[in-house]
Amino acid sequence: MKVIYSEIVINTPASTVWNIIIDPDSYPEWNPFIPAITLKSSELTVGSEFDLDCQMSDSKLLKNEHEVVLEVNPEKFIFRMGTSRTRGRLGIKSNRCQICEPINDTCVRYINYEEFRGILAPVVYLLYSKRLNIAFEKHNLALKARAENESTF
Repeated sequence: MKVIYSEIVINTPASTVWNIIIDPDSYPEWNPFIPAITLKSSELTVGSEFDLDCQMSDSKLLKNEHEVVLEVNPEKFIFRMGTSRTRGRLGIKSNRCQICEPINDTCVRYINYEEFRGILAPVVYLLYSKRLNIAFEKHNLALKARAENESTF
């Protein structure tokens, strides 16, 4: 298994960050990592299959990645998605996890990681790990800006 991992402290309650990450309808407004997604906020349930575009770098866009919702846990602020079980790519499975870990009532640690499994995992990691690390950092900063801006209203 290969893992891309990033985290950031966001100065807002965990619920604010949670409400942003479980609102895929708003992703095109703020999310540089996922500029397009077919999942609707009203359809955010375990097992929902959808497609997304993944901005790996300024010049590398992966279009129509087939994904599935794996977990939506509002009590623990965990949202997971992964490679579609019915339309995914042979030889590689991904599991992307987003966690809002409360530090206190006004601050949260946002953890964002993706695991790759399968025979192609080492190749995917070799080819994309640097790009994904940068993309995750951009995503985290954009989420921080969005959440902290929302909490000032």
